[in-house]
Amino acid sequence: DDVIEQILKHFKLKIEESLTDYLSCQIRFKEERTKAWVGQPHLLKSLEKKFGAKVRKNQKYRTPGTPGKGVIRPKEGDKTISDEKQSEYRSGVGMLLYLIKHSRPDIANSVRELGKCNNGATEAAYKELMRTIKFVLDTKWYGLKMVPTYNAKTGQWTITIYTDSDWAGDKDNKISITGYIVFLMGVAVLWKSQAQRSVSLSSSEAEYYALAEAAKDVKFVVQVLISMGIPVQLPVIIRVDNMGAIFMSQNGSATSRTRHVDTRYHFVREFVMSGFIKIIFVRSADNVADPFTKKVTGEVYESHVKEYVVDRDIFFAEDNHGQ
Repeated sequence: DDVIEQILKHFKLKIEESLTDYLSCQIRFKEERTKAWVGQPHLLKSLEKKFGAKVRKNQKYRTPGTPGKGVIRPKEGDKTISDEKQSEYRSGVGMLLYLIKHSRPDIANSVRELGKCNNGATEAAYKELMRTIKFVLDTKWYGLKMVPTYNAKTGQWTITIYTDSDWAGDKDNKISITGYIVFLMGVAVLWKSQAQRSVSLSSSEAEYYALAEAAKDVKFVVQVLISMGIPVQLPVIIRVDNMGAIFMSQNGSATSRTRHVDTRYHFVREFVMSGFIKIIFVRSADNVADPFTKKVTGEVYESHVKEYVVDRDIFFAEDNHGQ
C-alpha cells in the first residue's frame, strides 16, 4: 500500500481488484498473494500454431541451445536457407525475443545467438532455432518466479546482481559475451545477454566490462526507486566470479595488463569508492548469470535457472504438498 501511494504521487494508476493479465502476460498469485508466477501463454499459442507441426516429432531437450555449440554467421559462398525459410526464421526469433522480455530469461543467450543470422541463416542455424522453439514449447508452463523477500528490520529494498562473461565466446569474431541478472527483493527484474563492443585481451577484462554494464543499469533502477520514495539498501551487492575483475574495480593504478582498458568503464571504481556498490566474489558454480553468456549443460542450466524461472504447476503444487 505504501508503494502504491508513492507511485500515485507521480503517475496515474488504475487499481484492479485482482490483476491476472498485463501486456499479454498472465499473472497468477498464490493464495496468500505474497508470491506469483508470470507467463505468456498467449504468445506461446501463436508460437505453437506457427511452428508446432515442424518440431512436434523432434526429441526433447534439457536446454534451449546445444551445449558448447555456437551459431555462426554464413561466410561468403556459404549456402543459406530460402527466402521463405528466412522469413520464418526472423519471425521465430522475434517471437522468442518478446518471450525473453517478460517471462523467460533462461533462453536469452540462445536467442541472442540466433539473432546474429536474421539477415541470412544456414541450415545449421535454422536447425538450432527449431531446437530452441521445441524446448520452449515443451516447457511452455515455465515462467518468471516472483517470491520477494522483505527485511522488516530495516524496511529497505535490497538489490543483488550476478554478472558473468564468456571470454572470446563469439565464434565469428572472438568478441566476449556479457551476461547479468538483477534481483530486486529476490525477484529477477532485469537481465541481459549481449555481445561486447570490442575484443577483450583477457578474461578479467571481459568480466570487468560485464560488471560495468550491470553497474550502469542498476544505477538507473536505484534512481527510479528513490524517485518514488522507496528506501534502497546500499551498497548494492554485485557478485562476480573473477578476482582479476574485482581487483580492477578497486584499484586505480594502471598496469601493463590494464592500462589499455577504456577509461569510460572506470566509473565502476567511483561507484565502489562512494559506497554505491560492493563487489563480492562468487564461485562459478554458484553464479546464476552463467546461462546468459554461454550454452551450458543440462545440469548447469537446471541448477541456475531455478532461481528465476519455475514451472507453473510445480510452483502452485508446493502449497498442496505442504498441507
